[in-house]
Amino acid sequence: MLRISGGTFRSRLLKTPDTTLTKPTMDKVRNGVFSALQNDINGKNVLDLFAGSGSYGFESLSRGASSSTFVDNGLEAIKVIKENARALDVLDQTKMYKEDSFSFLLNTNEEYDIIFVDPPYKKYDYKEIVDAIINSSSLAKNGILVLESDYNLDIDLSLFSKFKEYKYSQTYVYILRR
Repeated sequence: MLRISGGTFRSRLLKTPDTTLTKPTMDKVRNGVFSALQNDINGKNVLDLFAGSGSYGFESLSRGASSSTFVDNGLEAIKVIKENARALDVLDQTKMYKEDSFSFLLNTNEEYDIIFVDPPYKKYDYKEIVDAIINSSSLAKNGILVLESDYNLDIDLSLFSKFKEYKYSQTYVYILRR
């Protein structure tokens, strides 16, 4: 179980998928990310790619995001996300897709203010993920892309107007602004 760290649902527990395929984001990492984004969440449309338990999306809703879309290719993850949305009574603010993140980006017409990317480490090429997000036009103008990784990423910073990098133990977090 994960705990939401701030906002309306502070201290509420989130279920996590009973699988080794997902890796929930540590509380201190999420706290750091949302501390950096504190003035950017309210009223925003959020996309949680490789969602797992949906912790980034639900934390965003707790802190005032208007909606959160969850994408994960695991059936267990989508079931858990739906249970968490029901428990928090936010089904009307959520969309869930059991789909590969790349396929979702290729087919979506939605634009998101904030996109969280936290794939299973070392399984995906982050350059491909960033390229897919940029090429799909799913990141709104002035949007924010948050990447979580267990290694230092080589990102093309020319695509972004601002960039911040944080390190929490073995976890790197990149906050990129268009």
